[in-house]
Amino acid sequence: MSASSLFQPLKIGSTAVRNRLMQTAHSKQYSDRVESARETAYYVRRAEGGCGLFVAGNHFVHPSGSIRGFQDAFRPESVVANRSFTSAIQDAGAAVFVQLNHHGAQAQPDGPDGPRTVYAPSRILSPSTSHATREMDHADIAALVEGWAVSAALAQESGFDGVEIHMAHGYLLHQFLSPLYNARTDGYGGDLEGRTRFAREVLSAVRARTGDDFTVGIRIVANEFHPDGLDAEALREVIVRLRAEAKIDFLDLAAGGYHNVHYVFPSSAMPVAWLRDEVASVKAANLDLPVFGVGAALAVEDAEEVIRDGIADMVALTRAQIADPDLGRKLAGTSGDGIRHCIRLNQGCLGRGSRGLAMSCTVNPQAGRERERPPRPTAPHAQRWTVIGAGPAGMRAAVELASDGHAVTLLESADELGGQLRWARRVPGRESVGLLVDDLERDLAAAGVEVRLGVTATADLVAETHPDGVVIATGAVAPDTSSLAMLSAYAEAVPAGIVNAFDALGNPAALGSRIAVIDSDGTAYASGVVLSLLEQVDHLELITPFETVFPHIGAGYDRPLLLQRLGAHSGFRRRVAQVVERFDDGKLSMRDTLTGEASALSVDTVVAIEPRASVNLERISAPRVEVIGDAYAPRTIDAAIFDAVELAYDVAGMASLRG
Repeated sequence: MSASSLFQPLKIGSTAVRNRLMQTAHSKQYSDRVESARETAYYVRRAEGGCGLFVAGNHFVHPSGSIRGFQDAFRPESVVANRSFTSAIQDAGAAVFVQLNHHGAQAQPDGPDGPRTVYAPSRILSPSTSHATREMDHADIAALVEGWAVSAALAQESGFDGVEIHMAHGYLLHQFLSPLYNARTDGYGGDLEGRTRFAREVLSAVRARTGDDFTVGIRIVANEFHPDGLDAEALREVIVRLRAEAKIDFLDLAAGGYHNVHYVFPSSAMPVAWLRDEVASVKAANLDLPVFGVGAALAVEDAEEVIRDGIADMVALTRAQIADPDLGRKLAGTSGDGIRHCIRLNQGCLGRGSRGLAMSCTVNPQAGRERERPPRPTAPHAQRWTVIGAGPAGMRAAVELASDGHAVTLLESADELGGQLRWARRVPGRESVGLLVDDLERDLAAAGVEVRLGVTATADLVAETHPDGVVIATGAVAPDTSSLAMLSAYAEAVPAGIVNAFDALGNPAALGSRIAVIDSDGTAYASGVVLSLLEQVDHLELITPFETVFPHIGAGYDRPLLLQRLGAHSGFRRRVAQVVERFDDGKLSMRDTLTGEASALSVDTVVAIEPRASVNLERISAPRVEVIGDAYAPRTIDAAIFDAVELAYDVAGMASLRG
């Protein structure tokens, strides 16, 4: 292929796509039952940014699979909303398929309309909900085959360019394929012939209802990455059997399931290009069929290589286009701006979704708010702004204000940019945070921000910049004492001689080889401190008043990998539901909050992880003073960048009111 192989058109079944860049189906919770204007605006923005193909999903094929915040594919009343959705995307130059799915064992027993049965091929405990399932009988299977067929016909009527039958991620059709879920002894279990029967019946029914001129493909795992599951060779055989049953127009690849959910929703702790070899092997076995490459690119800038080297026919960069809706134009060289990189922390996207909230993005708070937060015009009257603090909030605020045409000076007391991101990028498994620091440094220079490092922002120094407005983004510190009114890890005050988290990270060589870490925080910040210190010592005892370690890190996505990494260190131990009573002469005394049992531990150093405290400045005078990020209330990177972007919109709004 030519040097511009990523931007060559491709025929997928009956559908022509303009280039090889796509977004796979991903949960957003922007719609409920039918497509919404919010969902439409999200996709149109990315179509205008250069994406060639979208797969919209999940759309559910039966009431037993419906979820609040998602769309139902089986409802005839969805057609009108879907037509508006599909035509808007197509008018913007992209093609759009719809993913048809049923979660099976992963569905909640409480649905949007009330309690319901949770179906699976066999009676199991769901790995995502821990509820026991009902083993589907033949009538159940027939009803869901019809549900897929009806849903595909409605999708065709709705103007979708094609449908994707979801057979991956540990959802219902995948559950029938997999020996991890399917223990049946009838014609829908046993060998591959039996375990593929349900999927083959679905494909045949869909084709019978839509005809061969409509694009129909599947999403399927390329490897379950489980010793008792389907490996890459077995899944290539599954694909052979499915293709023999009905015409399949594309293969969209995935991996794992809810038994190892970090393959379903890979985070920064997963390697880049984590599915590259499996994608290449499936493509080599299916040279006549378009294959979509998920987890195949070494970096967004290397997406073209996936096409050029024949690894896949489409490159899926889904979170990358949540983060940067103009990624297609930037990769094509039609935009002079640098790429805003996804940092793969899964906080704004999947993290919010797991809590029932609409998807956002750590580095792009406008994601999902395209109607409320359109591009801002250049300010009619330039103002002078001084930003104090060069962490994520301060750097992003400076970039946003300068990009709007204001004159911005950024003051930072340290000798380098980044604030707490300097710690975060060193955490094992979170090195991708460095992409954010690099992007912000690049954007500061491009926007013309005056950066002053190694300076203390006194009131006099700030006054010398003659600001119309001041942004205080001084971040947070790790406190030496606890100010918690509840759930403190200490029976009384923090004992003398305990080291705070930032001091420990700054001088780990002084800690000794055997340390105790007392965690009163329980968030990703605390786990980052522990992961960093664990590399520096022989023995680390984690002590927490909570009933489990790091309770504010969700049960899915990153948590399994975190626990795996902790458990792999031979010197890691944990004590939960403990409060500290004393620390004297190297002896740490504790008490169990449930049983009252006393215990003690001999260590070289005790490190306290307390919720961070905001940095307070002397009073700054200016016509307008704004406090953002951790300086206002210590939270996450998402909150820091959200505050910065919202400030810029507020400044722009006030300027427009003044005319």
